Amino acid sequence: MPIKKVEGGYYLDERPWGSSGKRIQKKFKTRAEAQRYLNFIVTEGEQKPWTKQREDKRRLSDIIDKWFDVHGRTYTDPESSKRKLDAIALALGNPIASQLTANDYSKYRGKRLESGLKPKTANNDLTLLKGVYNKLISINDIHYPNPIANVEKIKVHEQELAFLTHEDIEKLLKAIESARHPNLEIVTKICLSTGARISEACNLRGSDIIKSGDSFKVTFTKTKGKKNRSIPISKSLYDEIPKKTGPLFTDCRKAFERAIDRAGIILPQGQCTHVMRHTFASHFMMNGGNILVLQKILGHAKIEQTMVYAHFAPSHYEDAVRLNPLTSINL
Repeated sequence: MPIKKVEGGYYLDERPWGSSGKRIQKKFKTRAEAQRYLNFIVTEGEQKPWTKQREDKRRLSDIIDKWFDVHGRTYTDPESSKRKLDAIALALGNPIASQLTANDYSKYRGKRLESGLKPKTANNDLTLLKGVYNKLISINDIHYPNPIANVEKIKVHEQELAFLTHEDIEKLLKAIESARHPNLEIVTKICLSTGARISEACNLRGSDIIKSGDSFKVTFTKTKGKKNRSIPISKSLYDEIPKKTGPLFTDCRKAFERAIDRAGIILPQGQCTHVMRHTFASHFMMNGGNILVLQKILGHAKIEQTMVYAHFAPSHYEDAVRLNPLTSINL
């Protein structure tokens, strides 16, 4: 019992914030006084469990380091994420992490936007920093609310994803013939045939190319979503892929960008290396493919990611013609 009768009154001994929280010891003249005080501190502990923890004076860079040790290392490109976070902490003046406010972050973001930062990049940075706080809260390393939880993302106009037409593909393959990179042609064909990211194709190993009877498939293991994807391929493509153990290709992203330039294909800024993935998805839907199947092929965790290609389907929104109110009126 937290309340005990002692000489001269009643003694209260309680830890309302848990066994690792602050211990409260107090003496009262009557049991009723002791009980009222106990009820008060227990209620306070339930409503604000973080208030009586030892004050967390770690700076933003400290919790970023902790996040990196317990979670950040699992990212596809952990060092890049760490560098971004370190730069954010430095630009914010490396405040005590618990004292960073939504207003502080919004002012910092505003200045960066004025200096030319793209809204999409600003949103990515916000998501990354919010994730640091959320992860440490989830493992009970942080005992206060996420101070930037209420900072909202900037609304960004949806950008049309560029894709290659059949004519563009022919121009590209012709330009690749003069490329010095020995793997560029086959990597390009793999991407256009499977919707793979160019980095996923470049990372293929001999064991990822599988023949089973009369069927052939390629398995991508080092993926952005960290889930393996096995995609069927044609026999002709299978025959073109080198048959050896270990890594099959070297990185050819720069060689691909040069081939795009030689082919005279103009793409929106930032879409060059993903254009083959967008091309596969766009043609898949234009040829009557199922959006749910496309989601699995591309490895999207959420169908919303795949829905950007839905309008390429031949039947997309065609009911607007059949079901609009003027259809039943003779004009």
